[in-house]
Amino acid sequence: MLKTKIGFVPSTWDSWDGSAYTGKWAGKMRGRCVEVLKDIPGIELVVPSEELTEYGCVGTPEEGRKVLELFKKEDVQGVIIGNMDFGHETSLSPLLSGLRKDMPILHFATFSGPYSPQGNRATDTWCGQFMTCSAIKRRGFKFIHIPTCNPEDEIFREKVEIFVRACSAVSRFRGARIVQIGTRPTGFESQFFSEEDMIRNFAQVLIPIDLATAYLYVDAIAPDSPEVMQTVRDIRKYADDVKDELPDSLVNQARFELALKRIAKEYDADAMAVCCWESLQKKYHIAACSTFSRLNDQGLITACEVDVMGALTMLAMNACGLNKTPADFIDWTDIHPTEKNVWLAWHCGNAAASLCDSSCRKLLTQNERLAIWGPTCHGAIEFKMKNGPVTCGRLVEYEGKYSFFFGTGEIIDIPPFSRGTYGWVKVNDLQDWEDKMIETGVVHHGVLIHDAKVAEALEMFCKYLGITPVRGK
Repeated sequence: MLKTKIGFVPSTWDSWDGSAYTGKWAGKMRGRCVEVLKDIPGIELVVPSEELTEYGCVGTPEEGRKVLELFKKEDVQGVIIGNMDFGHETSLSPLLSGLRKDMPILHFATFSGPYSPQGNRATDTWCGQFMTCSAIKRRGFKFIHIPTCNPEDEIFREKVEIFVRACSAVSRFRGARIVQIGTRPTGFESQFFSEEDMIRNFAQVLIPIDLATAYLYVDAIAPDSPEVMQTVRDIRKYADDVKDELPDSLVNQARFELALKRIAKEYDADAMAVCCWESLQKKYHIAACSTFSRLNDQGLITACEVDVMGALTMLAMNACGLNKTPADFIDWTDIHPTEKNVWLAWHCGNAAASLCDSSCRKLLTQNERLAIWGPTCHGAIEFKMKNGPVTCGRLVEYEGKYSFFFGTGEIIDIPPFSRGTYGWVKVNDLQDWEDKMIETGVVHHGVLIHDAKVAEALEMFCKYLGITPVRGK
């Protein structure tokens, strides 16, 4: 599971920190918050200690400066600001002013302490939060507010988990290094993208490698090397059945896999977009699909058909899912012939084998699509994907403006059978999806991940990065 450092700022104002009736309030509320926060999946919590600041809270400008230095030292990738009582906006000022302006911020306020029998109020937390949020907004931060709650409330846990997922994606999407191997297929104009806009908007780096150079990596790997022989054994174990195997097909699949790993390591790649037809079939007589399947199962994000924006979509959705399950690079393929609001998520045979339904056997065979052009294309792994909730999405860019279409659905167990890796996805309103996809400019490639919470995280991810979110019903 991916871990992301998140800073927590418990804000307090001594003048409104409880009463003789309640006792000191902020420190106790901080402790309650920390107990919940430390168990949020994916969080590496950074919070001021009781030695650094009084009660571990921020109630003076000096304490705000101390916490800023703590957050800088720890390199936090998101900040949660909570009003433990009324809070103190001017104590937060040095902290906020010192944070980088693209820092994701989540704000919440707790419920106030009880009134005394004489009618004295202890904290007025609801009032103070408006001052805090004004201070955040005035400094130009993009932030999200949780409705007033206590840390034990379900909404608090849910929203913080989504925030952690979004920060996981934002921190890994910014500055991502994408290796592009080869050029897009001649017939795929829709996969245009602007490298300049990637750099300008997200400080991303594209590393282009031509196929001739990539094949030099393959050719440098001896077919009978121990590493190749071990990888061949691993490939055989990866599938339940191997069919229509050609001479040296598994050896060349192993060499291709090892070459891609070496390229990724050499260029410190966060993801790859790789040419998979048709020179690969002509030179090595293999399909790349099962290689991509294995790489994605091993945590190396790999998109088909040199789809750079597709690789970035996979990167974002994997990180929103905390890398607990691999994303699958799909085609938005077809509408079900009889069932309403059901569509086919499919590709040749590239889905990570960990996504296979328990009722299905994984078949390593010829690529059914590429076989149209030639018989030497062994290396597609075929199965039905497991049932359950999924998020599907696609990042696109037009004229320098980015949009992210996404929606949730469920893979259901329904015929007909299809070759390749596939799942029939049921959604609430497929016509709404289609209308929004066309309007947004979604291309024929998408990404599917077995995690419905990814959709909520993508909503936040888009806000923090200035991407327009478009959600299908």
